[in-house]
Amino acid sequence: MRKILKTGATALMLVCVAQNAWAAADSSGCARSEDISAVRATAIQQRLMVAAFSCRSIELYNTFVRSYQADLQASDRQLQNFFQRLYGHSGESHYHSFKTRLANASSLQSINDPQYCASAQATFDEALSRGRKSLTAFVATQPSAEERAFSSCEIVTASTKRTPRDR
Repeated sequence: MRKILKTGATALMLVCVAQNAWAAADSSGCARSEDISAVRATAIQQRLMVAAFSCRSIELYNTFVRSYQADLQASDRQLQNFFQRLYGHSGESHYHSFKTRLANASSLQSINDPQYCASAQATFDEALSRGRKSLTAFVATQPSAEERAFSSCEIVTASTKRTPRDR
């Protein structure tokens, strides 16, 4: 009986370890919340960088970068790590291509959208408002189309999923 319990416990432990390894391997190609935040931050920074030149908002852009310098640097490292995790050895080239595509898209938008500068001004105003505490808090309010290109690592478990009856 003791041997059966010991064997059963060992088997259960192996199943749990294998399940955790499978989940870790499976999540390597998905975007965690900090990855999405980095994608958003990069999209906003590229957009505001284009606005600095296209809308003559260089001083506002410089203030934005100085205000969030440490957060922007940490976010950029997170984005690099994300692309490295997604693409392995070619992660760095994918990272640079992504940032270039964002800047090019913003540049085209600045040419074709007559409201681009007004929209960028509103983003500068919100980013530089006194109530902002961190870049993460700011970008959380600024969803971007770019993040939809990545699948989320969000895991819904039976214990956390709520039905309308539970509310």
